[in-house]
Amino acid sequence: MSQSERVAEVKRLWGRFLHLLSIVMLVAASCVSFWLGLNQAGVVGTHGTFTVRECHLVTHHTTSGKHGGSTSHSYTCSGTFRPTDNKIAIDDNSSMSDFEKAYPKGHQFSTQRTGASVMLNSPREAMTKFLIGFACLLADAFVLFWFITRLDKNGKTLKETWRSTKGTATRPTVITIAAVALVGMALSPVLAFTLSG
Repeated sequence: MSQSERVAEVKRLWGRFLHLLSIVMLVAASCVSFWLGLNQAGVVGTHGTFTVRECHLVTHHTTSGKHGGSTSHSYTCSGTFRPTDNKIAIDDNSSMSDFEKAYPKGHQFSTQRTGASVMLNSPREAMTKFLIGFACLLADAFVLFWFITRLDKNGKTLKETWRSTKGTATRPTVITIAAVALVGMALSPVLAFTLSG
């Protein structure tokens, strides 16, 4: 095998690896988004109340962009998480982040706690998380199709490549994943608000 053939083979294997990694990362992103959506809908985690002790301003600096970066602000509040069912201990050192404003001492939020994370019960945020999860799944269907058919290297157009999958397991697999994603995106608002009760 010549040097140029070895280089071409390494590039091919590297490209296949990156496609495979993309598939795995999109599935992982879907799972995380669904989990966060279920948490914010109040389905998973421990339901309880977060009582604010104090809030402080957090400044976020970004250095990318045409104008040399930007600055944004949010608030992080520390306080007490009290579970509704009293099955776990009260946590006096809880915190919640990314608020648009500071809240006074004693302000209470309906929340869910999973591990060390305390999140607001929010059907709207749950819907957003579900939409992101299903969008990642939809992208995953295309990346999987690209990976299996080697769309970038097979010398065929997208339409010709799709036709070549007739009678193979590729077509029903890709169609099923895409259909689940599209139906899920359409039903995300209903799902989020129904689960939130």
